[in-house]
Amino acid sequence: MSPTSPIFPGQQATANKHNIYHGIILILAVILAILRSPVDAVAREVKSPQRNNSQDLTASPLKQDQTDSPKLPAQSEPTFGTKGQKHWYVQGAAATTLDREEAFPQRFALAGAGLSKFLFDGHSINLELNTIYFSQPDDDALGLNLALLMRWHFLRKSNWSLFIDGGAGVMGTTSDVPSKGASFNFTPQAGAGVNIKLKEQRRLMLGLRWHHISHADLFGANPGRDSIMGYVGVQFPR
Repeated sequence: MSPTSPIFPGQQATANKHNIYHGIILILAVILAILRSPVDAVAREVKSPQRNNSQDLTASPLKQDQTDSPKLPAQSEPTFGTKGQKHWYVQGAAATTLDREEAFPQRFALAGAGLSKFLFDGHSINLELNTIYFSQPDDDALGLNLALLMRWHFLRKSNWSLFIDGGAGVMGTTSDVPSKGASFNFTPQAGAGVNIKLKEQRRLMLGLRWHHISHADLFGANPGRDSIMGYVGVQFPR
């Protein structure tokens, strides 16, 4: 057995001090490790909102643009009969004379088209071009009629309106109208009707009109003709 070296009191004290220092260092290291974990957690929490804020700042303009971009309102259909509106229409009509003493009532049928423009709210000017076929005792006749009418929609609702109209025109025919009259005549007329909304700004026209034919004594005898005419048409925007 090897002899054991003796330990002096001074050496024992030095060793104890070293052990104490090592213990203190170990305890401090453990304390630092324990303290460091919550500090790191707090640091991560502090950094993450900043990162989120930066992301929000970079993304916010796009989101803001998307949310703040004005939404275009749906285009509403304009109110019918507003000043400046323009329309065109096609129409058909049938008429019979008002003279009950005629043995052979004289009738005519009409087909044509027209243009209208509202000069004021509810007030339009209408230009019509119509072809007319006359059935009469002597020779039947075919005519072309150009007329200018003023129309007042005195009661306008969202889906319908009531109107009165009146005007005059000129007409040329292939035979005298009426019989023993002339082949050139004036066509004053007046009446009333209803305008009903359909789809896609199309509108239905229904009306009844007094229709007169005469040449104002320009060509001798002027028998003239008074008729009651019913008509139907379809109106389109332009």
